[in-house]
Amino acid sequence: ALRDEAEHVIASFKKLGIDTNMLTGDNSKAALSIGRRLGLAPQQIRSQLLPHEKLDLIKEFIAEERGESNDADGTSSRSCLERRRRGLVLMCGDGVNDAPALAIADVGVAMGAGAALAMETADVTLLDSNLLKLLKVVTLGRRVTRTIIENVVFSFVAKAVVMGFTFAGYSSLWAAIGSDVGSMLIVTANGMKLLPSKKSVRAGTGFDKFNVRSSVLGGVKAGVGTSSKTSVSFPIAVSSEKGVLIDEEQK
Repeated sequence: ALRDEAEHVIASFKKLGIDTNMLTGDNSKAALSIGRRLGLAPQQIRSQLLPHEKLDLIKEFIAEERGESNDADGTSSRSCLERRRRGLVLMCGDGVNDAPALAIADVGVAMGAGAALAMETADVTLLDSNLLKLLKVVTLGRRVTRTIIENVVFSFVAKAVVMGFTFAGYSSLWAAIGSDVGSMLIVTANGMKLLPSKKSVRAGTGFDKFNVRSSVLGGVKAGVGTSSKTSVSFPIAVSSEKGVLIDEEQK
């Protein structure tokens, strides 16, 4: 069975432009059945994988993002003009057999209810196994990056305007000081928009868009190692352009 939020999380990753793949050690029939329910295409579902095979797939994804596909003679098949912005591969898992892939990925995320080895190997450990928190982390990360760019651009533009007026003889020392303090306050206020609102803090959601309380989700079903009766668990591996990799493993 799937967690209530699993289908929503995968659909949201697709809207964000994140390619999603499933990596699992289960048989192909079970993997295809679950993958279809999540809206994944057959080519995005990899089944019957051993730990070293998961590791090899993560290496392939990283090589694709770096444009390191080489020809038979060992030279890169891409020219300098063909190179594009590199995406990142994020692997999310909760089992011992996920540890090698978590270590090699650009970003490794371990589920809070998973094995201790996975949590030690990963770069980030979620406090529990709610998949909405992974979506929250990715979305918040993008908001932080966008806010940093906004602040840097605004600061340079403000300095350039003040310098222009100064060289033209229309600015004074106090005007320069005022503009500097004003731009600092604007940049600070812009950064504070990332803070959670009082409403979301009271609700325990972190920020308004994602409500991660199990009561709102209607309770927890099978998945992500939250129950001893669970037969399949759902960790995830993400990349900004190449793949959120969902890994099911036998419990």
